[in-house]
Amino acid sequence: MQYTAVAKNLIGLKPARIANLMVTGMWSNQNCTEHSKFGNVNVVANSWKDNDCTKMVDSAKWNIDPKGSYFYFCTNETVHGFEFNLETFPWHLIPKGMPVVADMSSNIGTCDIPWEKMDMVLAGAQKNLGPSGCTIMCIKDSLIGHADKDVPVLCDWDLHEKSPDTYYNTPCVWSMYVTGLNCSYMN
Repeated sequence: MQYTAVAKNLIGLKPARIANLMVTGMWSNQNCTEHSKFGNVNVVANSWKDNDCTKMVDSAKWNIDPKGSYFYFCTNETVHGFEFNLETFPWHLIPKGMPVVADMSSNIGTCDIPWEKMDMVLAGAQKNLGPSGCTIMCIKDSLIGHADKDVPVLCDWDLHEKSPDTYYNTPCVWSMYVTGLNCSYMN
């Protein structure tokens, strides 16, 4: 559901409605398909198509559209075994001011996160932090409130942020509780 939420909350940040997406495996390929329903997709690099995800496309060949609303990548593709090293990632290629969105579902809690470079991080808890049914989202305040008018209710970040106790619906409390316990233990 967060593939849709990211697109519907961020694609309209710029008039061109372009999402810069990396396709590095099954998860980011699914994400690309979902994003294409809501705006224009600029595939920055496609290791899915070019080499069956066995290696990353040389960053000198990346095509980041400066008119893009945001840059989105999956930091670790578990199906094909591809993981970005966030310390050596070519951050300088992303245009200044362009929000960076990272799907860290499979490596959150296992590596240092360069928070100063990230604008939105999402992670399904079921891989490293807790049981299924819980998704973690870290969103900079500046990205909230820009959703398309037809954003689905459960994908509207602003609606959730402004709701009493920040719960618009009844969440899966058990999954959240167990994830919180595990994160406390990991700390």
